[in-house]
Amino acid sequence: MKLKIIVVTLTILILLTPVSEAQSRRVKVGLLDNVDDVLIKADNGIRVVLDNGLELSLNLDKAYNFISQNDLVLFGQNVFQEDRYIVYPLKSEDLLSVNGRKYRGFLEILNTDQGLTVINNIKFDHYLASVVGSEINANWPLESLKAQTVVARTYALRNIASHLSKGYNLSATVRSQAYKGVAFEHPRTLKAVRETKNEVATYQGELIASVYHSSAGGQTAQGSTIWGSETPYLQSVSSPDDLSPHYSWKREYSKREIEKILVTKNIVIKDLQEITLENIGPSGRPSLVRIHDINNKYYDIDSSRFRFWLGLRSTRFTIVKNKSLRLSRNKSRFSFDIERLGVDNKIKLKDQNDSYVFSGYGWGHGVGMSQWGAYKMSKEGYSYQEILKHYYHGIRITKMELEE
Repeated sequence: MKLKIIVVTLTILILLTPVSEAQSRRVKVGLLDNVDDVLIKADNGIRVVLDNGLELSLNLDKAYNFISQNDLVLFGQNVFQEDRYIVYPLKSEDLLSVNGRKYRGFLEILNTDQGLTVINNIKFDHYLASVVGSEINANWPLESLKAQTVVARTYALRNIASHLSKGYNLSATVRSQAYKGVAFEHPRTLKAVRETKNEVATYQGELIASVYHSSAGGQTAQGSTIWGSETPYLQSVSSPDDLSPHYSWKREYSKREIEKILVTKNIVIKDLQEITLENIGPSGRPSLVRIHDINNKYYDIDSSRFRFWLGLRSTRFTIVKNKSLRLSRNKSRFSFDIERLGVDNKIKLKDQNDSYVFSGYGWGHGVGMSQWGAYKMSKEGYSYQEILKHYYHGIRITKMELEE
């Protein structure tokens, strides 16, 4: 019998003051889903507790490979048919390693129909310190680290039940927030967690959708432009993120390359003629990209989807169509820009090599807080509260308690 659903229960209470028990709060973070095997290691061995109450202490080896084989789980010289395995380090001060990455707390391994699910059960504050260090540079100004901490905490609590069907609260990937274990904790991220203890961003008494991104390219996106629904606190605002190495970018595709990409997405187009941007929002980002073919048909594609298809860094871009005429003789090739030559309408082109140049700004969806914008604002002397209230209109910074 395999595990179908593990129920995780967390009660969330909103209070106006800090709570002394907050340090004991824990969160379950999904590290791996549906894997065939996982390597677990601790310096002085591990202790495994099975669902049936049996406990095993394993210290002959430092590392143990847990393998899913039909309904069975194999590790060391042991074979069991249980739904769940709790793994602790034999010495409480040791860390557990999962496929080479170290984590605090303990692990849960769920034996499911699809394979093994590996979960890190950790104190919430340690989770946050690692998330902040995983998302931005721990050596950035403290106020930017605090701003990132508050949005990370708010995001985690708002989405605390988002993965219950898989047996955990949050994913360690960008499906929730990047979480990379102990290696990405830092004394400064721990300080940011302590100095913003229990603080979250709220709007009209509710936790906000505290989305964030790397760089806005000078102007954040209105939430409705990217996701369709209007959110009062996710408005387009100026963002001083010109120090970002991703502030501006450029990418070029040939007409044929774009047609091939579209075919892989089940959009079979006959002779691409033009690409236009539709429903442009206040930040200059379109909500739709329109593909025109030679028969005057067009196909509308969500701009975020189009961005991922072409590997563009953001949806804040413009498009320039280049035309050239290819001439080939033996192995030599020559390319002329026919528009600059002024002959586009004077000759019939039989081997036209159109290309599209995408010139853009920023990296990410562009909604909410820009991490590089927060960096520059903190360098200019703004507090983390001022940074947050700049990027999220009309919010309040309040305190929240979590009880297990």
